[in-house]
Amino acid sequence: MNSFQLHNYTDKQPNEKQQKRFPGWFALDFGTSNSTVTLFDPIEVPITEILPKEQEMRLRDRLSQWLSSPAAIALPDVSDEDWEKFILEISKNLEIEPRKLSEVFESDNKERFLEAIRQIELCLGNSERFRRAVSKKLYQIYHEVFRVPTLESQNLIPVVLDIDRRETEIPSESEICHLGELQLRMGREARDNRKKAIAQGTSSTLKEIISRFYHSPKRYFGQERSFSVILDGQEETITAKELIQSAWAHLIKLTEDYRQRARRRFSEGDLLTAVVTYPTVAPPVVRKEVKELVEQLAIDDVQTAYDEAVSVAIFFLWREFGGNLNIGIESFKTRCRQTGNKWSQNVLVLDIGGGTTDLALIELTLEDKTPAFGDYEDRGLGGRYYKLTPKLLGSSGHLQLGGELITLRIFRLLKVAIADFLLTAVTTGDIESEKLEDLINSELNDRFLEQGKFKTGSLLKCLDKENPEGDVAYKDALDTAEKVLPTRWQQAPQRLQTFYLLWDYAEVAKLKLGQKPPTDDSLLTFTLSEQEISELLAQSVIKLPVQDPNNICVTLDNRQFERAAVSGIKEAIGIAKGLMESRLRPEDLTKDSWNSQKVDWLILSGKTCNLDLVQRQIYQEFSKSPYFVWNPERITFVLEFTKLATSAGACYAEKLRRLRFDPEESKTLLRKGANQLEIDVKNLFYYLPCNFKRKTQSNDLLTIFKAGQELYQLAPWETVAKVRTPWQGIQLTNIIYRQDYEEGDLRLWGSFDGKNLMNKLGMEEAEFLKKIKVQFEIDQTLEFNVLLCQGNPHYLIDVSGIDLAAVLSESSELFADGKLMWNIAVERPNKDLNDGDIAVNVIESATVDRTDAYHLVFEVGNNNSSFQTFHYLRDGVTQPGIGLISNPLPPFPKTGQHTFYVYQTDAETQTKKWIRIGALSKPDTTTDYPCQYRVTLDNQGILRMHAGEVPYWTSTNQECLQQEGCVYLAELELQPNEVDKERDPFCGIH
Repeated sequence: MNSFQLHNYTDKQPNEKQQKRFPGWFALDFGTSNSTVTLFDPIEVPITEILPKEQEMRLRDRLSQWLSSPAAIALPDVSDEDWEKFILEISKNLEIEPRKLSEVFESDNKERFLEAIRQIELCLGNSERFRRAVSKKLYQIYHEVFRVPTLESQNLIPVVLDIDRRETEIPSESEICHLGELQLRMGREARDNRKKAIAQGTSSTLKEIISRFYHSPKRYFGQERSFSVILDGQEETITAKELIQSAWAHLIKLTEDYRQRARRRFSEGDLLTAVVTYPTVAPPVVRKEVKELVEQLAIDDVQTAYDEAVSVAIFFLWREFGGNLNIGIESFKTRCRQTGNKWSQNVLVLDIGGGTTDLALIELTLEDKTPAFGDYEDRGLGGRYYKLTPKLLGSSGHLQLGGELITLRIFRLLKVAIADFLLTAVTTGDIESEKLEDLINSELNDRFLEQGKFKTGSLLKCLDKENPEGDVAYKDALDTAEKVLPTRWQQAPQRLQTFYLLWDYAEVAKLKLGQKPPTDDSLLTFTLSEQEISELLAQSVIKLPVQDPNNICVTLDNRQFERAAVSGIKEAIGIAKGLMESRLRPEDLTKDSWNSQKVDWLILSGKTCNLDLVQRQIYQEFSKSPYFVWNPERITFVLEFTKLATSAGACYAEKLRRLRFDPEESKTLLRKGANQLEIDVKNLFYYLPCNFKRKTQSNDLLTIFKAGQELYQLAPWETVAKVRTPWQGIQLTNIIYRQDYEEGDLRLWGSFDGKNLMNKLGMEEAEFLKKIKVQFEIDQTLEFNVLLCQGNPHYLIDVSGIDLAAVLSESSELFADGKLMWNIAVERPNKDLNDGDIAVNVIESATVDRTDAYHLVFEVGNNNSSFQTFHYLRDGVTQPGIGLISNPLPPFPKTGQHTFYVYQTDAETQTKKWIRIGALSKPDTTTDYPCQYRVTLDNQGILRMHAGEVPYWTSTNQECLQQEGCVYLAELELQPNEVDKERDPFCGIH
């Protein structure tokens, strides 16, 4: 049988079904409070006749609403008479009754729709004031319409996750419904089941209920936790990883259900490609787990390149272009700073979600990359090819700072307010309760008493303030409220119903009191009635009289809400401000900060940003910052897309990454006048978004990586971008912190146990600290490697090269005694050349009469401090040698080769000249990320070209560290997420 034989499809067994792959992908955004999925399906490409479907629907809706409104609402600055005349004239020209005018915008007749728009613009009347008012209103409508994301035109489909309610967003609350192969259900169904189970439960079943329901599995990201689950009399232990994996599995199942049940057509095939988002500040352990856990769900292609803040930025950038590149790009350019053929602006994304806050500061640069047309080529209608490059200047956030933290603070305030009210009512005799009287007489702290009686308002004032946690009476007030209204269910499951009931009231209070207050300075209020308070007290022995229920109520107003919520909001905005100022602050501290770079565009996302207090605090902080020019037009917040933006942005970014094409191939479209846009999504991963620092003996930390450091592909066979530190001394305990900006919080990122390594190597402490060196390596996912070596590292040479000795005379002293007489060249102006200097770009610089534009690679000298030890894998060399590694080379010429020359003085004529050594081609490897190229020169006179860093001489055995020069690769011990129970609403202690 032929050893090389292609498998024929017909050779397969008849029952072997080949798996058919869905041609698109889906993006999962599993949120703390709510989740969404966006699907990319290329099954059909809609043809736009007027506007993209979403924008046309919005335009029809807005025009219909506007023309159906009375003058006072439609155009407040014009008279009723002018407005009615305007409507009559449009209706007359359309031959329709004025009361039926809105029907024109609701019908499918596109010609009639366009004619109606034409008539609106023609029938402006003679009044200049009226024309200005109508023009302004039309501009507002058109501006809104062009900002509607054109999902359908990009083949992006928001998945309807709740079929019954036709909603694309479902709550993340989960209920375990099957053990063994763990399965759960999510959304309102899980929430309703939890409420029903608690209401019907007995003390014996409440433990089972607690084990089955999880308000927000996402908060367990990266935690090494396990949970005991009781279901149908069976008890099993599950891990946090399994719980989160099951949530993803359920979202994928809902996506598949939607494909099967939706009215629209979908491509066939199994869903095998996923894009999964995660919190911006999630540590590497989380990012790594995301990929592994989703892959275990039979998804063989999992992309985790886009965190939540970056995904939101890409979504709103796409929205900014309005679905029309010809208009959108020109509009975008007007809001940028121009330098030559480049336009740039800085964008800050502040995403305050239900559970987390995510931030990203991104520089967007638009460059005109229109390919050159030859004299013989038709330029046509002159379309332009643009490339938009986003550069991540920094990212930050908080894993326990969001809307739920604000709700928790309202929960505590409401709980203490109820307790204060009831204790006051007992004291004044409005209600009778032996339990509360005993509490006042024997258990109440003296600070809450006055002449032996409860002091009205004394409990409430301990929490009704900014930052109440700093008050010594804060804990006492909460403990006292717990005795009146028990909600701490961790040790008492029967309190679960009271907790959730009060939590729901707190959520309603947040939404009501967080609205924009009335203009007449009256207060917004939230009131709990006698019936609602009685329901809360059902689990206690306190009974309220029913003689006059109107006297039994507890009210909070918006000022109390703001005092409770403002500290969390200030914290989130403070992180944003710190990130902005640290990244845009001029390096020269003597330079006026008011003349520095600015944030040009602020994007707000997450439903918490809808609170009026958030928007006022943003104005208060950002309007006085030298790094932000206050302009409400450049602050974007769109409530309807606050949640969908993350999954849709990630899905769109992946489309851009996968469907890139070459500018030269776009000439046909450019001739037709169509602008083309390429967004270089990968550039987001070329720079470090934050600082990393190493702990020392003192409080001064040692910076090992700086925000903004450029990342490169260090090895052709790798698919990540990395950067390394210089080799440095090791410690017995090596601790690494992440710091998003100077003066920002330090976040423990990981550690490496040097003492354990020392013991394994059998070294004394002094010997270990002297001999062993460490190098840290980080990639674009912020994952660390630890490289270890005794002494200086040795290198592995595994490529062939060109022989320098072939062009040097045998009597040359450059190889005296088998030693090299070169150093690594340092570029500097007006350097005198010496015989033996080696350079590239020699012939190229001579071609343009710039003979001094060569690039020096090695220069003659006798300083051997930079010599490295080389080990060889080819050319039959068995003994190590010494050599030099150059600095990164300049870009390759169009030929794809660097030609090397050596500088010589002719012994007879004393003329100076460059002698060609030979050419080395760019290594024939495709790199996913920017790659630097270096050359080595060894003591045999061989020049070799290397892609990335010259590889180390390595071993997978830790014992290699007993030998000088051998490099051993270890991993940083990652830290699990630290959870602050005071910020975790559902841990059972509140």
